[in-house]
Amino acid sequence: MNQTIRGHNPPRIPRSILRWYCKPNLLEDIEGDIQEDFNKRYTKSGARSARFYYMLDVIRFFKPFAIRNFSKTQIFNPMFKINTRIAFRNLAKNKLYSLINITGLAIGIAACLIIAHYVSFQLSFDRFHENAESLYRVNVTTYQNEEYAGTGIYCGYALGPALKRDVPEIANYSRIHPYYNGAIINRVIDSLDATAFREENVLFVEPAFLNMFSFDLLEGDGNTALDNPHSIMISESMAAKYFGADATTAYGQTLKVTGGWAGGSFNVTGIFKDIPGNSHLKFDFLLPIQKLLERNQYTREGSDWGWTNFMMYAQLIPQTTEKLAEEKIGDLMHQYTPEDLEKASLRQVLSLEPITNIHLKSAPDDGDGEFSDTKNINSIYFMILIAGFILVIAWINFINLSTAKATERGMEVGIKKAMGAHRPQLIAQFLTESFWINLLAIGLALGLSYLLLPVLGNTIDEPLTLQLSSPVIQIGLIALILIGPVLAGLYPAFVLSSFKTVNALKGSDSTKLKHQFSLRKILVVFQFVISTLLIAGTFVVSKQLDFMQTQDTGLDMSQVLVIKGPSVDATRAKFESFKSNISSFASVEKFASSRSIPGNGYNFATSARNENAELSTERRIDITWIDKGFMETYGLELVAGRDFSEATVEGPNGMLISESSIKAYSLGSAEEAVQSSLILGTDTVFIRGVVKDHNWQSLHKEFAPSGFLFTSGTTNYFSLRINTQNAKAVIEEAEIQYLESFPGNPLEYYFLDDFFNRQYAEDQQFGKIFNAFAGFAIFAACLGLFGLASYSVIQKAKEIGIRKVLGASSSHITMLFSKRYMLLIFIANLIAIPIAYFGMKNWLQDFAFSIPISVELFVFPILLLAAIAAITILTQTVKASLANPVKNLRSE
Repeated sequence: MNQTIRGHNPPRIPRSILRWYCKPNLLEDIEGDIQEDFNKRYTKSGARSARFYYMLDVIRFFKPFAIRNFSKTQIFNPMFKINTRIAFRNLAKNKLYSLINITGLAIGIAACLIIAHYVSFQLSFDRFHENAESLYRVNVTTYQNEEYAGTGIYCGYALGPALKRDVPEIANYSRIHPYYNGAIINRVIDSLDATAFREENVLFVEPAFLNMFSFDLLEGDGNTALDNPHSIMISESMAAKYFGADATTAYGQTLKVTGGWAGGSFNVTGIFKDIPGNSHLKFDFLLPIQKLLERNQYTREGSDWGWTNFMMYAQLIPQTTEKLAEEKIGDLMHQYTPEDLEKASLRQVLSLEPITNIHLKSAPDDGDGEFSDTKNINSIYFMILIAGFILVIAWINFINLSTAKATERGMEVGIKKAMGAHRPQLIAQFLTESFWINLLAIGLALGLSYLLLPVLGNTIDEPLTLQLSSPVIQIGLIALILIGPVLAGLYPAFVLSSFKTVNALKGSDSTKLKHQFSLRKILVVFQFVISTLLIAGTFVVSKQLDFMQTQDTGLDMSQVLVIKGPSVDATRAKFESFKSNISSFASVEKFASSRSIPGNGYNFATSARNENAELSTERRIDITWIDKGFMETYGLELVAGRDFSEATVEGPNGMLISESSIKAYSLGSAEEAVQSSLILGTDTVFIRGVVKDHNWQSLHKEFAPSGFLFTSGTTNYFSLRINTQNAKAVIEEAEIQYLESFPGNPLEYYFLDDFFNRQYAEDQQFGKIFNAFAGFAIFAACLGLFGLASYSVIQKAKEIGIRKVLGASSSHITMLFSKRYMLLIFIANLIAIPIAYFGMKNWLQDFAFSIPISVELFVFPILLLAAIAAITILTQTVKASLANPVKNLRSE
């Protein structure tokens, strides 16, 4: 007996498993180490986390050096060897059924393994940080007139110092500011500038950023790398891009940064490994935030809280809790900006969001767009559910196929019982057979997973490979090896071992398991309920994705080539020259410039109200700057008033608003709205015209108040409506004119419809994954139906023979036996349709614009399932109806 290890009590079952498999001479040391880690985690993270990691530690030590010798234990006794030999003889004897059984289980297990890898990857986001459990993002929830107005992640830059100063529970903080619209970066060689590139993944951060987050450094000191305002840190791949194959040679070199938010020469003071795929923050360059704060907009009075362009991350001290810290930061905004919030009838509450929740459970409404990677936790739960369904279907198939062959093994059971075999021995024999079938299936499943995981990785743009060292995968495999044979094989084992000796030797009807037929029907109905749901789900997902990409958005985005504007030396004269030259090209039909484009968000959001309304009625409005040609280029429909075609540089030019803005600000009709004004922030702006509602962003979002302001010639984005038959020539001409007009700026272009549809990348990924695994499940269910049809044919072989002798045709016999299975499918559809309806309704609620739930969505899955099932059934019934009746009646 091992000595008692002091501390908290670990979970009993994992400890018992450890003591069962571990070598006695190693047990004390291993158990002591695991217990020590358990005590530390219990104190730091709580009981639940400590117990989970204790279980993982028990699994990690399940390795050859620590496993005791089981060769003399009961499981390896001579009977196990004999049962193993019998199992393999039966597998060899019944090659077709063995192949179906092993293949069906392998497909189910492979699907589970692949989904487990996908889920494990999604759940691992941001958990690689050493301080993950104490890192939080600060969110801002706004209430207007005590009504919820949204949750966001952006705040003023003064919040960081205020948190550190006023909240002792905050150990450290880092403000993060994206480099909006990208930076122009080039290497400086002997005072000469090399080729420049536009880089989007650039962040301004605090010097403390690398102390809070665990991003691996190849060169440099994370404590001091960003202390100098003219320092820059770059990723390994960017170092290779700018300085050659040996990335470490970039250390100490100089990069020139221009365009927008920062300018000048920066010394490379650190090189970090490429950001792992399971980080919600994506970046290739880090710049010191003190360089950003030198800009005029952040040095003016009132800018410290007014410019809400910053994300805020905080690290808590070890001795505190999230709840305690949230209580102290909740009303911090009202301590510093009480008058501004009171005037606008606003209440802002700060909250902490664990970084490990951001990827799957992000609270904000606006999210952090292109600067992070977020998904919906419900999609992960759904994938887990599909994995469970596929595995259950595979096990049901095994049960059906095993019991279908029971009649052929009745004589074997009868002889063994007559020779003195007891029921537990027969159960052990059949469970041994089940064990080896499951083990062979797991081996095949590992091969399938190895081949298919890279395919899934390509779908989600992440490298996925078979990770047998992962604790989650190890737990799953051990569970499948130990529990799978019992769940799949116990029922057939009990059924086969229950045969009475005399009846088994006679081959009487009792061995044909008539009383088991109803259960088998129930199992097949269950399989086809799942199949109907999955086919219906596949159909509705495909229809919705197609709808989103073909729906009229109110914007004509076809044949629009977008060119990103210059960030360096973009003078008015150069812009006019480029516009004139490119517009004169024959295949360019229209030209427009704007500060944003559809699918890329708005330029800014502000509060607005009717000029005759109280301050408390203010609501958010999203604004975009456009020029004279934008409305015509994008086919925006003017409902009332005038567009900007006659606007002047001197102004005033007023604003255009969307139809949704009319209702939001109580402006009456469209004609009445153009005689009114809105107060944007502190400025009164007259309404020049009303634009028909349009989908500036994805169809996930509803129409919201939005508007356009006039700019005479912005250089952020150029939109060219072109003749796509000459697209190549247009692009070549655009490149020539762009580089002539804006030297030193790299050309970047894309077609707008492709860019806009990138917003649906996550939906498309989900659709592809869902369709693939739905196919797995349907194939597995067809194997189950094949098993039931095979069983029925075996049971009714003599009946078929008698009917043929009495003159029944093959088609009559085929219809007679097929209709009973069609009845099972009909029952399955009756059960599945209402479930499918509520599932569709719930999923489509995530889209502001969605397809209607029509009869078509149910008829197609029913017909498809019936067709698949009919083909499966006919392969057996036709074969039976064409068989020689003499062969089946010979034993009578």
